Amino acid sequence: MNRLLREMAQEPTTPNVTAMEKWLSIGGGLLLIGKGLTRPGPMRLINLALGAAAVYRGARGYSPTKQRLRKVRAQRITPPSLPPR
Repeated sequence: MNRLLREMAQEPTTPNVTAMEKWLSIGGGLLLIGKGLTRPGPMRLINLALGAAAVYRGARGYSPTKQRLRKVRAQRITPPSLPPR
């Protein structure tokens, strides 16, 4: 948990969220926050948390989850080297 909080507080090395993704994250996050403020029950907290995370991602322009997924995909896509003939 402490590592996650430190990672969130650091400045992103390079933005990895496009301008369109930023606006969609902020807009979608605000919709989720609005929905969370008007609905009762346990889904309220889930909507508020997801909305806040989406707004934060859009405002910051960096997503550590997206960065990790890119690394995993790159490792999976890279073909193994073939032995010489």
